[in-house]
Amino acid sequence: MQSTKRTRRTRQQWQEIVDRFRESGLTAPKFCAEQNISYASFMKWKQSLSDGDADQVKLPEFVELTPPSTLPSQWHIELDLAPGIQLRIARSV
Repeated sequence: MQSTKRTRRTRQQWQEIVDRFRESGLTAPKFCAEQNISYASFMKWKQSLSDGDADQVKLPEFVELTPPSTLPSQWHIELDLAPGIQLRIARSV
């Protein structure tokens, strides 16, 4: 059985590969064959790097929430964190 050595690449290296592909004018399968790159890995990284380009909004890493000084005994807070992800916090006395 012959073992295949895998090459680990950094995000920056994948970005350079994707940039070269875009400049090459080749189809993705042909580019990958010529560069001896796994087509599946290439497509995964191409998609991942493209997703980052599409969303250039810089979100804060931390947002401090300060409740009003007269917080009622019952309250409900709902945060939409991402599509389909919500955080709900409630207090009922």
